[in-house]
Amino acid sequence: MAKRKPTYHRFRVVAGDLKGKIISAPDLGVTRPPLTRLRKAIFDFLNPYIQHRSYLDLFSGTGSYLFEAVSRGAAMAVGVEMEPVLADAINDQARECGVQDRLVCLCDDVFDAIPKLKTQQKTFDIIMIAPPQYKGMIDETLRSIKEDDVTGEDTLIICQHDTSETKKIDFLDYQIWQRRKYGNTTFTILK
Repeated sequence: MAKRKPTYHRFRVVAGDLKGKIISAPDLGVTRPPLTRLRKAIFDFLNPYIQHRSYLDLFSGTGSYLFEAVSRGAAMAVGVEMEPVLADAINDQARECGVQDRLVCLCDDVFDAIPKLKTQQKTFDIIMIAPPQYKGMIDETLRSIKEDDVTGEDTLIICQHDTSETKKIDFLDYQIWQRRKYGNTTFTILK
């Protein structure tokens, strides 16, 4: 029996120092990079807030948001992805791009990683939550962030979710600052 050749997701960094750089992630059938227009839209919005800031990407998947954050000037971008093949691919490409000093992906479950980051006294200026959809994971993630506070004084929390889920999500007592809808995808931005 012939061995199947692995397939990859490929995406281009939209803007910044790594603009045009092609990043690839193994296609494990469990994740896919967000559409280029979505990455561009949300990071164009984040551009004034991301320079020299710390960025946390929960449920990193392919790492597309991590590379975009570092490319646009984040001082440090930390990802959390529980699938070892994906976390390794992100870290390998960070080395290839020469940004391994500013971009690291932890191979861990988000709900284990948040308390560990708190123990290490890490705080983040921007937190992206882009979990698997339709599983109620945004609520659970927000509770974990609140319990093990890894936020700074003016942290922005961006929750990516299917537009149909908007009314089902409990954003706790976080202030909903903005909602940005792009087709079936909505970004709810909390302060």
